[in-house]
Amino acid sequence: MATIYVCRKCKQSKDLQKALERGTDATVRLVGCQDVCNQPVAGTRVDGRIQWFGGLDKAKRQRALIDLVKDGGDGPVPEVLAKTRSRKRAGKSPR
Repeated sequence: MATIYVCRKCKQSKDLQKALERGTDATVRLVGCQDVCNQPVAGTRVDGRIQWFGGLDKAKRQRALIDLVKDGGDGPVPEVLAKTRSRKRAGKSPR
């Protein structure tokens, strides 16, 4: 089962958390600020490394993240998420 890390300090993070819990069976863990704020922020394992995505207040990006987690985090990152990926936190564990 996958784990999705959601920044608890970001605005609208509760909405993101609810959407992820409804759309997937992954464990949602609230974490501290990741200093890549592009409201709200979430991270999950993609191809063996944790990748962080911002701007997840949009429904299209939330659906793309849910689909990525359902696929097991394997394969290419959807284009809508690739644009919001944080290079600063790529491969780093949550704080």
